[in-house]
Amino acid sequence: MGNKEIFLGGFFMVLSVVVFALTFQFPQQTIALPPTIFPRFVSICLFLLALLLLMQGILGVRAYSASDNPASTFDKRGLARLFSLFMVAFVYTQILPHTGYVIATPPFVAGTMLLFHEKRWGWIVAISLGTSAILYLVFRMVFKIPLPRFNLW
Repeated sequence: MGNKEIFLGGFFMVLSVVVFALTFQFPQQTIALPPTIFPRFVSICLFLLALLLLMQGILGVRAYSASDNPASTFDKRGLARLFSLFMVAFVYTQILPHTGYVIATPPFVAGTMLLFHEKRWGWIVAISLGTSAILYLVFRMVFKIPLPRFNLW
């Protein structure tokens, strides 16, 4: 049995139940979508994925062993990549209010892809622009959440 899978599955199941329960404290809103929709959706998805992880741990099913997947071993390069990802995300959060979502997000997504060793530039450009556009449409048009804009506009 995978003790890590059982522990993490149980932990995330409890976390998802707590998040779902906290949404009942949100204020009621009748205009557009209520603020409870997205947190409840995420908590339900988290619960289902945690349940799957728990079942894998109980059944002893592992997708990869440490010898099959060298990326699962903890090494200095992985730690440096993780630190670099935190730095890229920090810089993104600092420049976002000044440059706006539309300008800051594609380089952030591209930088993240480069950190994970994506080398196909066409793919990087397409994913960066596509992800930014889809997220813009979802948050701005569907959820009606204003995103940061460029200060000079």
